[in-house]
Formats: sequence, C-alpha cells, structure tokens
Amino acid sequence: MISVKDGVVIGWFWLLMCPLVCAQTAVNGSGNLQSGGRTRTFRFHLPTNQPKDNLPVLIAYHGDGGSGASFQSYAGFDAMADAQQFIVVYPDAVTVGGGIQFNKYADNKPGFGSAGDTNGPNPADPNAPDDILFTSDLIDYLFQNYRINRNRVYVTGHSGGGFMCYFLSMALPNKIAAFAPVAANLWGNNSFLNGYFNAANYKPVPMLHIHSKGDPTVQSPIVPYPKTPAFVWPLSNYAYLNCGNGSTYSTAAVNPNVDSLTFCGSNKKIVMMMTKDASHGWSTLFNVPQTIWNFVKTYQLTTFPEVDNHLKIDQFGYLPLAKKIAVISSPQTGYNSSETFTPSTYYQIRKSGNNAVVLRGSPTAWNGGATHAQSGDKVWWFDFSQLQTAGSYYVYDSLRNKRSYTFEIGNDVYKNVVKQTARVFFYQRSGFAKQTPYAGSPWTDGAAFLGPQQDTDCRLVTNTNASTSKNLRGGWFDAGDYNKYVPFTYGPLVDMMLAYEDNPAVWTDDFSIPESGNGVPDLLDEAKWELDWLLRMQQPNGSLLHKVSVTDFSATSPPSADAHPRRYGAASTDATSTGAAVFALAAIQFKKLSNPAYQRYTDTLQMAAINAFNWANANPNVVFSNTGFQSVDATIDAHGRLARRVAAAAFLYVLTGNATYRTFFDANYTQIHLMQWSYAYPFESTYQDALLYYARSSGATASVKNAILTTYSNSLKTNNAENLPAYLNKTDAYRAFLDDRNYTWGSNETKAHQGTMFFVMNNYNLDNANKTNYQDAGMGFVHYLHGVNPTAYCYLTNMTRFGGEFSVPTMYHSWFGDGTVFDVNPPPAFLMGGANPTYIPDPAYTGPVISPPQNQPVQKSYKAWNTSYPENSWQLNEPAIYSQAAYLRLLAQSMCYTDVVTSVKSGNWTDPLTWACGRVPTLTDNVIIQSGNVVSVAGTVQARSVTLRGTISYVSTGKVQLGL
Repeated sequence: MISVKDGVVIGWFWLLMCPLVCAQTAVNGSGNLQSGGRTRTFRFHLPTNQPKDNLPVLIAYHGDGGSGASFQSYAGFDAMADAQQFIVVYPDAVTVGGGIQFNKYADNKPGFGSAGDTNGPNPADPNAPDDILFTSDLIDYLFQNYRINRNRVYVTGHSGGGFMCYFLSMALPNKIAAFAPVAANLWGNNSFLNGYFNAANYKPVPMLHIHSKGDPTVQSPIVPYPKTPAFVWPLSNYAYLNCGNGSTYSTAAVNPNVDSLTFCGSNKKIVMMMTKDASHGWSTLFNVPQTIWNFVKTYQLTTFPEVDNHLKIDQFGYLPLAKKIAVISSPQTGYNSSETFTPSTYYQIRKSGNNAVVLRGSPTAWNGGATHAQSGDKVWWFDFSQLQTAGSYYVYDSLRNKRSYTFEIGNDVYKNVVKQTARVFFYQRSGFAKQTPYAGSPWTDGAAFLGPQQDTDCRLVTNTNASTSKNLRGGWFDAGDYNKYVPFTYGPLVDMMLAYEDNPAVWTDDFSIPESGNGVPDLLDEAKWELDWLLRMQQPNGSLLHKVSVTDFSATSPPSADAHPRRYGAASTDATSTGAAVFALAAIQFKKLSNPAYQRYTDTLQMAAINAFNWANANPNVVFSNTGFQSVDATIDAHGRLARRVAAAAFLYVLTGNATYRTFFDANYTQIHLMQWSYAYPFESTYQDALLYYARSSGATASVKNAILTTYSNSLKTNNAENLPAYLNKTDAYRAFLDDRNYTWGSNETKAHQGTMFFVMNNYNLDNANKTNYQDAGMGFVHYLHGVNPTAYCYLTNMTRFGGEFSVPTMYHSWFGDGTVFDVNPPPAFLMGGANPTYIPDPAYTGPVISPPQNQPVQKSYKAWNTSYPENSWQLNEPAIYSQAAYLRLLAQSMCYTDVVTSVKSGNWTDPLTWACGRVPTLTDNVIIQSGNVVSVAGTVQARSVTLRGTISYVSTGKVQLGL
C-alpha cells in the first residue's frame, strides 16, 4: 500500500479545533511496489487526502542522477495538481549502466542496450530493470489503490526522464494518453525505430516537446533556430504518421522568449515549445507545468472501460451458489442528485483477465422505475446468478463503456476478508505490543497502558489510594477510544462464540496473530485475550467490576505514548450478568478443544460463570454510578440485566446439565422482549440467540422450546413486515432492508444482525420451505456492507489490496485519527458505523451544514471523514468491537453457503447438528467428514462427493448416493 511518510503528528488540542477543511489537505508521500522481481519506489502527490475516484494521473520521470523527490521539488506539478485535481507520481530510477537513470534506450530486448549495437549504450547493461514494465505495473497499482481513470494517464519527464517518455510513447500507447518530454530526444535501436515508424503498425499519440534552442547537454531538435520549416527529428516522424505533415510547422509566439511550433494541428497533436535561451534546466521563461497539463489533459484513451460507481457490486465477490445481483443506480435526490445515469438495455459479465464475455442480460427496473425513498435513487437490478464458475469478473455496460469494480466468484471469496476482520481485534488489544510480523506496516506500536496508575496499577475512581490498586491489564479497546467496558463485551463475545459454533471450518489457526500455529483456532485465541481480562475484573465474591477508563476524554496517538491515569468503576449487575453469560458460552466452545491446558481453562471459565450468575441473582439491581468519569457509563436497563441472566442460565444449562439453570430459564424467558412482543428484531439479536440456544439443547423443556422456536419463526416469516416479507416484497432497492427508524448510530451493526437473523432460520431449520429465501436475504446484507449501497463504499477500512477497491479511507480512532500519519491509511477491515440520519454536530459547531451526512435520504446519510469535536464524525465512523463481531458472525454465516458441507461433530447424517451451519448435505454438496468425527448413515443419503478424514458408520441398509 502507499504509505504517507511525510505527515506530521500534531497536537491533540489542534485536532479538536481543526475546521472542516483540515480533512481535505493535499498529501505528499512515498510508496513501493514489486515489479520485475525488484522493489521499485516512487514519490506521489495527492490533491486531497481523500481523492475522488476517476482522477487523472501525471507520471513525471526525473533526469539522470536525480530522484523522484528532487524532480518533485522543482517541477511545480504539485500546485497544478491541487488546482486541477489530478495525482502526480514521481518514479525513482535505479542504477543502470553504472549510474542512476531509467532504462530509456528504445528497443525490444531486455537490459539497457545489447552487445554489438553501436548506436546504443556503451557498455550495455544486461541486468538493467524493465522500466516499461515498471510503468505499466505502476499504472495498474494506482488503479487498484486510487481507482484512477486509466484512460487519462499522462507522462512527462526532464532530460533522461524525457527520453523515457519517448520510449513509453512507443511501448505503452495503449496505457498512456499523452506525452510531454522536456530537454530530451528519442534514442533507440535503429532497426526497432524503423520498424516502429511504420504507418501500418503505428498508433497515433499526442506529443508536446519542450526544449531550449541552445541546450548544452541534449542538442535541440532544430539547429540552428529559427530556420525554415523542414524535417525535425523526432517530431516529424510522429507528425507524418499522426497527420501526414512532417516537413512543415506553424510558429506562434508564446512570449518574446518562447515559441510554440505546431507540427500536427489535427488528430493527435505534435507540438514543440522552443525557448530562446541556452539551458538544459527546467525553464523559467514560461509556466512549464501549466503548459504541460493544458496540453495533455485534452486527450484520453478509449482502451479501458471507465469504472463507474453507478454499477454496484460486492467488491470482494460472490459465493458460487449465491444470488448475484448488480444494482445500477440513478440518483434523483441527495448529495449526488446531479449524477443521473440511465443504463444500457444490455449488460455483460466479462472476465477481468482477458475481457471475454461470459454472460449477457438486461437490467430490470426496480419497482417499475420508482424512486427508492431510502436512497433517493432510481435503481435497476442485473441478475447474473447463473454464473457460478470460479474466476475474476466485472459487470460491463457496453454502450456506455462503463464497468464495475472487479469481483471474484469462488468458495474462498471471503476467506481473506474474515481473516482481516478478525485481526482488527488484535489491533484493539490493550497492554500488548503490536509489532511485525503480526502488525502490518506501518501500524506498529509498543504495549500500552502499563505505566504508573494505568492498567497494572489501576485504582478505584472514587478512591485513588494505593490500597485500591488492581492489575486489570489486557482486554480490547472498546471502540475508537482506549477504554474498556465490561457490559459492552456481551455482544462481541456472544457473536464471536456463536460464529465459531455455527461454522467452525472457517476458523483456522493461521490469522497471523501471535498465537497462530498453536493448534487452537485463532478466533478462540483472540477471544481468550478478552476473557482473561474479564477474569481479572471478577472479584472474589463473583461480581465483576464495571469498567476501566480515563476519567475524561484524553487520548494520545499512538496508544503506547498515552500516559493518562486509568481508573476502574465498582461492580454492577450489568457487568456481572454479562460475565456470567460470556464465561459460560465461551466455556462451551473451549471445552471442544482436546488440549489439556484448555480443558483447565474451561473449568476456570465455568466456575467464573457460576460465581457471577450466583452474585447477579443475589444482587439483580446493582446499578453502576458513573461518578468520577466523563466517559460513557455503559449501563443497560432492567430488561437487559434480566436478559443477560437468562442468557447465562441457558449457556450454563448446556455447559453443565444442571437443572437449576433450566428452572431459572423456564421461569424467566417469557419476560424477554421476543416472547413478550412476539417480535424478533436486530437490536436484541444476541438475547434472541440465547433463547434459541436453549431451545436447541437436548434437555430443554419441550413446551418452552416450542414456544421460543414458534415465536421466533413466525416473527421472521410472517409477523413482522421488516423481516422475510421485506425481502419477498423487494422493499429495499439495495436488498438489505431496515426500517427508517433503525438507521441510527451504528446502523451497519444493525444490518449485520438483521442478516444473521435470516441465516439463523436456516441454522435451526425453522422454515425449510423458505431456506433459499433466507439464504438470499441474509446474503443481501453482506453485499450491502461490501459496496451494494447508495454510497458504493465497502464499509470496511483500507481493503483495496484484499479486493475492496472502494473501501472507506479513514475512521475516527484515537490511534489512527485525523492529523496522524495514519489518517488516510488505517489498518484494514475496521467496520464503520454507517449511515446515520440522526447525525448532528456538536452545538459548538458554527460552520456550514455538513451534507452529507445531514439532509440526505437515510441510506446516503454517510460521509467518510474523521474530524473530531465539534464535528463529531464518530457518529458515523467510529469502529466498535460489538459492530466488528456482529459483522464477523454475519460473514462466517454467509460462508455456510459454499458447495462444501463439513461435519462439526459425531452424529447422524440427517441431524443438522452434525454439520456446520446446520446444513444437511444434498446431492449437489461436496462433503467433508472431519478427523475424529463418526457420522452414522441409516437409509439412503446423498452427496456430490465425500472426503473422509473421519469415519462413516453404516447402519443396517444405510448407503451414501453420490452425484456427478
């Protein structure tokens, strides 16, 4: 990735007071990429730290002995780029032929010239890099990272860099639209040049050549100057082939010291700017950067279809069996209402490698062409679900020459996304050094909050005497701040533990965290980091302390530099009921591990859960007082306190089989909102999950089980218009319906939970007739978060190199915040809060209306920025462990729908509990029987194929019928 190295960390107070424009300053930086087996480097200049898609690019090559940085310092292109909105890149040459220079000798052989070529370099350098390939790779790199307009790539260069421009005009005319060499010439192998300047093979290119008439280093193309028009090398060659006029030119004075000579006034222009001095340097007789830009900007290729955000797809891709619908939008209201779009009648799916057409079809207007109120868009759907072949593709509008981002189809399409999403929790670890190879560069830091009166010497907020000191190290930062709240761990740990239980095949031991390779799924290793902190928060009487936090809003970047004292809050029922639930559910998962150390850890968790449950029952209404803190109180209401005790009873019953917990559950489950209201909804999904979990246990009271499953199923299927009816009725043009009132702070977490609710229906086999509908409905929420939404953002940070080509570039986070060197280069895969029509800046804000997100249709109420108080961007762009885990579970659930079904335990083939995601194999499924699992078969069952790592036990006439 491009990383900004020249940023300056500025004071926190300045960050707080920075006005709106501070988030839109230009950026200078450096980057590198691999090309031809070498690491190549470059400088770059962005006109804004959040550049728009589809910007043009000027690549500027320095002269012999120079560098990209030196050329940048005097060329003057950066200011032009800021004014005209384009990106400038300054590649660095390497040692070629004994000196720092580009491989600029034009021929068709590797190296820098070759032995026996008397016109070429002496001596030749057979080990010279391929700078043509480097340029081509650089253009591709910029497209991947900044979605540049590949039809508007231009090159210029000074001296040796200008020679390189001439070579590029011959080698890459299909990737570069215009050329502007300065103080240079064309140098190449005569045979190669003669072959190139052949009208039958020549591709016309526009050329602007700038030269001093008395250049002492590179001879002027016109000697002496002025003279009668005649053949001029090399300009006339280009003019002959561009417009058939190579012997004459017209001359116009730019000023008394500069003439403009036009060799070819039509088609692809050939122009020379002749200065009447004797210099090889960068001319000061006229505005060189402006002249170059004014010339090149008028040209563009038609080689590449333009990536257009009106064509919205899941930027990572689609599972082979998934419904695949590209959403094509024409904005009618909102911030982009001027960007209307009418799709062509016919669309294509093309392979990204060779542009081959693999599918054709017509988009269909959503709701008869009506405007979708939640987005303010008219929308068309292009269904390409029939394409199931693994590969890399894009959607193409052939008449408009527009295309979508590239996407993949395959069973592993979300594998890297899952890994990066889980690794976010590693970056959120408190008290743990983030170093390579586990932390990606440049997101490294030392262990934080281990200093005086911090987490290892944490004191009670209402009594900071040393006698109250406790070691409360570890755990995760809750969100964009560095605080740690016990009640807020309920959602993330429940979602993570259920994600593991739903689909254990996803959770491998290779996520590049320090525990990777220890034989334990890395998801459980990461959860253990948080659970260990919760165990430290538990008091001898079973209660849990409420939180660890600074007392105000202080935070320093990076976390290891933060020396602010941290305090803990007293025990509460909120915290203790949370601990009881998550300790018990985690114990169930860790109990499945064969490692003796983890069996002992299971015992620790079980005892902690029992002690917490007992204390919470004896103290059901100990409400936390936030006195002494300005940070959030993290309290829940009376229903939440009971719901977590009910959840704890469910998990403890499954864990221990002790009927005491079943009795408690049966006596209290009807007070949970799902049962009181007969209403399943995403804001209480983890409470609903606890009820369903109990209902799946073998000893659950039959009447209670039936009541829970019936109530949940009916609410999802028919009794709530926001659930399956919304999908069947195509209520949301973007295929991920939430009611307007549910778009609040953290709407993407709500989206994730709503999608999971649909998947849960299949996990529990609650409505077999609608299995495919629940699958497709749940996948719609995955696709929404990956780019199928009105903003076209993949709502994860910095995922370009993992396939999220238009991912969110910044977030509100104390470590990676506004003004830090990580401002527009945060770590990958942090989920943003999402659209929030309730957003308002602080009352202290006096600037213009911030629109977006204000005054927008609900789904467009989003802006990617991270300015702090008083703009309060955290309302849309602060990550949180509960949002992250909700998305992680949604993603793991979606990965159930590959064409591979894996056993998760020994059992009967037809029992859903035997299989990941509760998915009993069919004739189209490839089956894997995991090591240690014995799957019994009674009667005839079906599969496409079976991979035996474990055992199949046939009962009586049992058999497995295999498909093709």
